[in-house]
Amino acid sequence: MGMYFRVYHRRSRQPLATYDERQIVDFCMGNKDSIGNYSFSVAGSQELMEWEVFAVKYSHLFVQRAKMREQAERKEIETTAIQEEIREKNKKPLYLLVGVAGFVLLIVVGGIILRVVLSKPQPVSAETPSAPVVTPTPEAPKPAPAIAKRDRRPSDESFVGKGPDEKALAAVWDSNKKKKWGPVLTPVEIKEEMDKYLPSLEKCFTERAKAGDRGLKGTINMKIRVAGDGSVLDVLFTDEKYKATLFADCLADEIKSKKFRPFRSKEQVFSYYFDL
Repeated sequence: MGMYFRVYHRRSRQPLATYDERQIVDFCMGNKDSIGNYSFSVAGSQELMEWEVFAVKYSHLFVQRAKMREQAERKEIETTAIQEEIREKNKKPLYLLVGVAGFVLLIVVGGIILRVVLSKPQPVSAETPSAPVVTPTPEAPKPAPAIAKRDRRPSDESFVGKGPDEKALAAVWDSNKKKKWGPVLTPVEIKEEMDKYLPSLEKCFTERAKAGDRGLKGTINMKIRVAGDGSVLDVLFTDEKYKATLFADCLADEIKSKKFRPFRSKEQVFSYYFDL
């Protein structure tokens, strides 16, 4: 039976959530930029550990999770290679059929030309040149197009969005004093907010697939910067596969179009990923 861990806000010592061994690693990796704001304990124990102590004591969980992700990625690559090999093998009979048909056509046309030449009287001193026969060759298969990309921008590599000033943030917080907003979004709240974009993820995938993009499936790792009023300032895609692509632009625009719930800090940066 696996272990369970409880996450606390480091300053208030209020419990935030309970996770199993796999979930606690995902939580830590998804909040690595703000992980110092949390404390940890083993479920059933009152002893709280700071992040540095927890990371050393349970480092084997992170190694195990990394191996699992590596194995999953390797399996996906192998599956894609096998599928591609099967597609190529299925194409070969078609190429062979076209080649045989071309060869038969060449023999038939050559026989007709020879029959016509032999049936005509030939001058003694003149030679009748024969026209060259062009052998039809099958067209080479076109490579599948990759994910469509555009020119790089500064916003692909670093945060550039301008957030609201302190006065504007204070106005938002003061207008909703009755609501119990925390200093930052908790992991549970982040997941609830990001789940809103699942229909948008499907929409962008469908649109780009219809436009000719291939190989869109994979793990989409993002770094997201949100202001205290809930507005999304920046969405960075950390993998080269999706960086500066029209698919990533579509998803980033969808994420920026909807606000998160507010929280009582100037801004928060967190990592998140979608599996396609």
